[in-house]
Amino acid sequence: MLIGEILSSLIMIFILILPGIFFRKKELISDHQSEAVSAIVVNLTWPCMVINAMQMEFSFQILKDSGYMMAVALIVFTILIAVSFPLARLLRMSKTKQYMAVFMLIFGNTGFLGIPVIKALYGTEAVFFAAILEMINDVLMFTIGIVLIQLSAGADLKIRAKQFLNPGLIGVMIGLALFLLNCRLPELLGGSIEMIGAATTPLTMFAIGYQLGALKIKEIVGDWQVYVISFVKLLIVPVVTLVIVKLWAGEFTLLEKVLIISFAMPVASASTIFSQQYKGEVAFATKTVLLSTVLSIITIPIFAIIIEL
Repeated sequence: MLIGEILSSLIMIFILILPGIFFRKKELISDHQSEAVSAIVVNLTWPCMVINAMQMEFSFQILKDSGYMMAVALIVFTILIAVSFPLARLLRMSKTKQYMAVFMLIFGNTGFLGIPVIKALYGTEAVFFAAILEMINDVLMFTIGIVLIQLSAGADLKIRAKQFLNPGLIGVMIGLALFLLNCRLPELLGGSIEMIGAATTPLTMFAIGYQLGALKIKEIVGDWQVYVISFVKLLIVPVVTLVIVKLWAGEFTLLEKVLIISFAMPVASASTIFSQQYKGEVAFATKTVLLSTVLSIITIPIFAIIIEL
C-alpha cells in the first residue's frame, strides 16, 4: 500500500471526527443524544459490520491465520500485563490509580476505533482478523480488566457470566460460527446487515468527535501522568508489538499489519465507562482516553507508514 493511499484513508476517516466536535461546541445535541449514537454503534452497527466481514468462504488457511493472530496477541497481552504493574508503581501513583493505569496500558480502543481504521486501511478482509483480535480483547477485558477496575474502585471482586454477553462479542461469535459452517446468509438478510454495518465508521467517528469537543486543555496540562500513559500506550506498546511480529514472522503481511495497528490504538473508551460504573478513577480515565485519542491521530499514521517501508 502506497504511503499516499495510507494518509488519504486515514485523513478521510479522521475528517469524520469534525462534525462531532462542531456539534459539541455548538451544543446542537445533548450528552444523552450522543450516548444514544454510541449505543447504536455498540449494540447494532458494529456487530453487523463484523458479521458481514466474516461472511467468507471457509478456508483452513484463514483458520490457521486466525490461530496465529490469537497466539501473537496473547503473547503481547502477557508482556503488557507483566510490564504495566511495575511501570505504574514507578509513576508513584496512588494504589487506585495504579490499577486504572494498568487497565489503560493493556486495553486499547481496538473495536470502537480500531476496526473502522483497519477497514479504511486494509479493506473488509482485514476486519475478519481484527474481529478475532477483538474477541480475545473482550475476554481479557471482562475478566482481568474488570478485576483491575474493581481494585481501582475498592469494590468487591466479582466476575459475572452475563458480562461476556455483550453485543460485540456476540457478533463475533455469530460471524465465526457462520464462517466455520461455511454458511452464507441470504442476499436479502446479508445485504441488510452489510448496509447497517456500513454506518459504523461515520457514527463512531462522530461519537469520538463529540467526546473530543469537551476536551479542556487546562485540566490535562498539569497531569503529567496522563501524558506518560498516553506516550507508552501510543508509542511503546505498538513498538513492542512490531518487534515481536518482526522476530516471529520476518515480514509484514496483512495479519501482521492488523496486529500492529490494533495495538497502536489509543486507550480504550471502556476505561471511562467501567470507572463510572464502579465509581473509580473517572477523571483520570477520561483525561487519558481523550488525550490518547487526540494524539493517536498523529501516531497511527506513523505506524501505518512504518510497516509499509
